Amino acid sequence: MQHNEPADNDEIFALLGRVVAQILQPGETLPLQEIIGALYRTGQCSGDPEIQDICERAMRLLMGKLH
Repeated sequence: MQHNEPADNDEIFALLGRVVAQILQPGETLPLQEIIGALYRTGQCSGDPEIQDICERAMRLLMGKLH
C-alpha cells in the first residue's frame, strides 16, 4: 500500500488529537508511552482497517521519538 504523505500526516495528526483529547486531564502531562498505548487500544477496538492502519503508523511515528 502506498501512502500519500501529506494526506496521511493529516489523518495521523487528527487521530492523535482525538486520542490525546480523550485521555488528557487538566494539568496533566502524558508520556509518549501512554499515548502509544491509547493508540494501540484504539486500533484494537476499531473494526475499521483504515483506522487500524492509521493507529499503527501513528504508533511508529511516536516510537521513533522515544529513541
